[in-house]
Amino acid sequence: MIIPLHRFLKRYSIRRTLLALLVASLFMTTYLMLIELPPKKMGWPYWDKVQHILVFLILTGLALSLFFKQRWRWVLGLAMYGALIEWLQATLTITRMATVGDWLADITGIAIAVMVFVLIDKLCIKPAANLISHSA
Repeated sequence: MIIPLHRFLKRYSIRRTLLALLVASLFMTTYLMLIELPPKKMGWPYWDKVQHILVFLILTGLALSLFFKQRWRWVLGLAMYGALIEWLQATLTITRMATVGDWLADITGIAIAVMVFVLIDKLCIKPAANLISHSA
């Protein structure tokens, strides 16, 4: 039988490492999103959105690896965290701007991670016997 990812991670003591990575990632993300940056001169104009998507994809992936059954709480919490970061950028920084586009990019990263984890979970729950009987 194929073991679902969240059960595999529970079974093997990877949880502490993932939890440490999640906490460290949240602290690092908060710090990096709130530091002052020099004005951007050139480059791809959407790189900032890609960064937001990737950061929240990683944060959500780590959270779902640990707390898959509470995924909707984490989705809501991380979406609120993204909104909080935008608000803090608007109130605490001079060179940063809060934008709805950045928050939507955060939510996009969250949504991609949830879809991937739900798909993996659905695929891994099927017993191996069912997979063999359908392929014959």
